[in-house]
Amino acid sequence: MGIRAKLVIAFAGLLLIVVAVGVVSIHTLNESSQAIARILRENYDSVAVCDRMKEAMEKLDRQAELCLLEDRPEVCLQSGTVIGNFEKNLRIQQGNVTLPGEQEITNRLTDAWQGYKQNLDNFYKLPDLGSRHPFYRQQILPRSQTIRETAQKITDLNLNNMVAADGQAQLRVVQTRKAMFFLLFMAMAMGAGFTVLTGPAILSPIASLTRSVREIQKGNLDLVVNVHSRDEIGQLAEAFNQMATSLRELRRGDRAQLLRTQHSTQLALDSLSDAVAICNCEGKIELANDAAQRLFGLRPEAPVSEAGNQNISEMFERVCQEERPFQPKGYDAAIQIFVEEEEHFFLPQAIPIFDQPRQLVGVTLMLADVTRLRRLDEVKTGLIATVSHELKTPLTSIRLALHVLLSEKLGPLSPRQMELLATARQDSDRLHQVIEDLLDISRMESGGAELQFEPVNVQDLILQVTDKMRSNFLDQKIALHLEVAPEVPRVLIDPTRFPLVFDNLLGNALKYTSAGGAVSIAARPEDDLVSFTIEDTGSGIAPEYLPRIFEKFFRVPGQATIGSGLGLTIAKEIVEAHGGTITAASQVGKGTKFAFTVKAVKEYGLNVF
Repeated sequence: MGIRAKLVIAFAGLLLIVVAVGVVSIHTLNESSQAIARILRENYDSVAVCDRMKEAMEKLDRQAELCLLEDRPEVCLQSGTVIGNFEKNLRIQQGNVTLPGEQEITNRLTDAWQGYKQNLDNFYKLPDLGSRHPFYRQQILPRSQTIRETAQKITDLNLNNMVAADGQAQLRVVQTRKAMFFLLFMAMAMGAGFTVLTGPAILSPIASLTRSVREIQKGNLDLVVNVHSRDEIGQLAEAFNQMATSLRELRRGDRAQLLRTQHSTQLALDSLSDAVAICNCEGKIELANDAAQRLFGLRPEAPVSEAGNQNISEMFERVCQEERPFQPKGYDAAIQIFVEEEEHFFLPQAIPIFDQPRQLVGVTLMLADVTRLRRLDEVKTGLIATVSHELKTPLTSIRLALHVLLSEKLGPLSPRQMELLATARQDSDRLHQVIEDLLDISRMESGGAELQFEPVNVQDLILQVTDKMRSNFLDQKIALHLEVAPEVPRVLIDPTRFPLVFDNLLGNALKYTSAGGAVSIAARPEDDLVSFTIEDTGSGIAPEYLPRIFEKFFRVPGQATIGSGLGLTIAKEIVEAHGGTITAASQVGKGTKFAFTVKAVKEYGLNVF
C-alpha cells in the first residue's frame, strides 16, 4: 500500500467528521438565526403598535378632559389626527396576528375601539358642559380603560412568546454544542490512532533520508540509502541513490572544469593593467591579478586589512555595509603610490557581488591607473586659471573704457552708439563674472581659497541673501517663502563666500520659474548639522541630465543658454569646502529642489540656539 493510500484512509474519516461538523453548525446557526429573527420581528412589531395605540388613547382622553372645562371646538379637529394614527396602528396589528389567541384579543380591541370612537363623537356634540361630565365618566373612561387593557394583553402575549423563543434558541445551541463536542472527540481519537499506527511507517524512512541529505550537505557523496519498501518512500530512496551517483560523477568532472576556469580567470586578470582583486564577505582575497599583488599587496588567501592600505580597507567595509558600489567623485580620491621613485595615481572603485536572491557574496576591488588623466586635469585646471587671470587685466581696461564712453565724458554719443556700447558693457560684465567664477573654482580645487569661519545666525543669513533679490522676485511676480525652524542653531561658515551658494541657487530658481510661481527657502536642524532647502515650481530638469548639473560648463539642453554653467559648480565646491553635501531632485514641469547641509555651532557640547 502506497503512502497516498495510507494518507487517504487515515484522513478520510477526519475529513468526513470536519465536513459533518461544519454542515451541522452552519445549518443550525442559519435555522436558529432565521427563526429568532422572524419571531422577534413579528412580536416586536405588535408590542410597538400596542404602545403607540395606548399613547393615542392617552392623548384622546386628555383632549376630552379639556372640553369638560370649556367649549373648545379646535380640540375636535386635533382629535381627528390622533384617531387616524390609532386606526393606522390598529390595521398594522390586524395584519400581524401570529400567535394563538392573538386574533381573538385583536377582535375585542377592534370592537372596543369602534364603541369608543362613536361615544367620543357623541361627546363632542353635547350642547352644554353640564351634560358632558356624566357622559365622560359613564361612557368615555370605561371604554378607554378597556382599550388600554386589551392592548396590554396583546403586548404581554408577544413578550411572553419572545421569552419562549429565546429559550428554544438556547436549547438548540446546547444540543448543537453537544453534537460538535462528540464529533470533535471522534476526530481527535481517529487522529491519535493514525499517529500511533501509521506514524512510524512514514516517519522512520523520512528520518533516514534526512540524515542522508545532511551527509551530502557535508560533502559525503559515497553513502547509499537502504530501500525497504516499494511505496513512495522507497521510490524516493532509489532516486536519492541515483542522485548521489550522478553527483559523484559531476564532482569529478566539475573539479577539472573548475581548475581550468580558475586558471583562465587568473590569466585574464593578469592581462589587465589595472589592479583587480575579488574578496569574499569576510574580507579574504580570493583572486588578485599581478598588478594588485605587486602594487598594493593584495594577495590571495590574505585579508584585505593586511595589505596595509587604509583607503582600500575603508572602501571595502563601506561597500559591505551599504551594499552598493563605491564610485569616487573625482581625481582627488585617487591613491598616490610610488613605483621606482615615480609618482602614480590609482582611482579606487568597489563593486558588490550578489547571488541570485540578492545576497552579498563578495566585493570586486578595482584600482585604475589615472596618472596621465590626473596630470591632464591639473594642466587643464592650471591653464584655465592662468588664462582667466591673464584675461582679467585687459578686460578691466575694456570695462573701464566702456564706462567712460557711456558716461559721455569724451563727447556725446548717438542713440545707436549708446545701444552698441551698452550691449558691449553687458557682455563684458558677463565675461568678467565668468572669469571670476573660474578663478574661484580654481582656488577651491587647488586649496588656495582659505575660508574664514564664523558663527552666523541662520535667519540673518537668509534675510541677507533674499533682501537683495526680493525686488527681482517682485518684478517677475514670483512668490518667495521663508521657513526657518525656531530651534535652528547658528552655523559655522565663511560669511563672504557661503552666501554665493544662495545667490546661485536662487538665481537659477528665478531664471527657470514662470510668473505666478513660487520659490521657498527652508532651514531646520538635523543632528549636528543644519539642512537648507531651496525649492521652486519651475520647469524642472529631466532625469537623464540631473546627475550632470554640478559639472563645470554643463547646461541642460533645451533650456535658456543664459549663464556660464558654473553657478552650480561653485555652489557645490563651497558647500563641500564647508564640510557639507549638496543634492538635487527634480520633476519635469513641477520644479526642482536643492538640499545642502552645513555644520552647526556648538558651545560646551551643546548647540547654541
